[in-house]
Amino acid sequence: MNLRLPSLKLLQVILSMVAITCACAPVKDADAQGLGCGGRLVGVGDSRASLVMKCGQPFATDTVCIRVPRVVWTVPLHPREAPRQYVTEHCEYVDEWTYHRGPGSFMSVVRLQNGVVAQIRDGARVP
Repeated sequence: MNLRLPSLKLLQVILSMVAITCACAPVKDADAQGLGCGGRLVGVGDSRASLVMKCGQPFATDTVCIRVPRVVWTVPLHPREAPRQYVTEHCEYVDEWTYHRGPGSFMSVVRLQNGVVAQIRDGARVP
């Protein structure tokens, strides 16, 4: 059985192409999978009470407006008129709690909707 190994030049070309592809790929703000607090993990779906029990009170809190589209139908005044559809936006207020994880680390921002952890993401880096 004679296996032929690829040449070093071919491997360099392949690695260069992979590096260029990765560097050019669009970057999306990634949501964190969870928030570790003293060895205990908080994740999406956990309650507000569980978050406070595991991580304590946040460094800062904020209430933000999330714009949510809503479809509204009008009732025609005359039988020959067709109903009309309008798309409006309304504001759904959610809480955002920020946890300070120490110098040199990113802040952790936890979004709470209806008392439940809906999103965990990294915030600004603390010098």
